[in-house]
Amino acid sequence: MKLNKLNVLAASVAIVLAGCAAPPPKPGTPEFVQKKEDEQQKAAVKAVEQTVSKAPEWYTKPPVEPSSIYQTATESSPDMQRSMDKAVMTAKSQLASKLGDRVSQKIKEFASESGSINDEQVTRSIETARISVTTDQNVAGYILEKSEVVAEGNRYRSYVLLRYPIGENNKVISAQVKKNAVLDGKVKASKAWEDLENEIEKAKKK
Repeated sequence: MKLNKLNVLAASVAIVLAGCAAPPPKPGTPEFVQKKEDEQQKAAVKAVEQTVSKAPEWYTKPPVEPSSIYQTATESSPDMQRSMDKAVMTAKSQLASKLGDRVSQKIKEFASESGSINDEQVTRSIETARISVTTDQNVAGYILEKSEVVAEGNRYRSYVLLRYPIGENNKVISAQVKKNAVLDGKVKASKAWEDLENEIEKAKKK
């Protein structure tokens, strides 16, 4: 008898609690919009967590070595090959930006050694060289070092690791200096420039 009374009491409490629960917000109301935004935010966070958890170690911790520049990227697509192509394009774009900064820094070293670092024309030309490399995605010679594709629902996610040899970087620096009349006439007097050209010549003979 006592058991029956307890069951009845539990059922009554459940009914009361259900009745006290707030009804779902109606479509079009601010509460409904907020609820949808919260759901989208949670879904985005979950997607990021899944992407990171599936990422290979070489993606989260790319190699570091003096002879090469490394760049990782990831992209997704319903088509497996398309996801790979997108990832490579993203990595190339980021690599070009990194390479542009390196080109700028190296030319500044030449300018400093040749005594023309404070020349306004040289400063403008260095920035032009950096922008040229970055926007043109002048990264011919890159190597697709590693790649991996994982399923992500009804899509494919590709991870890629590009390697860019420093020797190729030297060629880009040399080309940028030679095609700019101001730089060609002022920074090539430095010992650093002579060393760079020697390194390029040695690489050709290998």
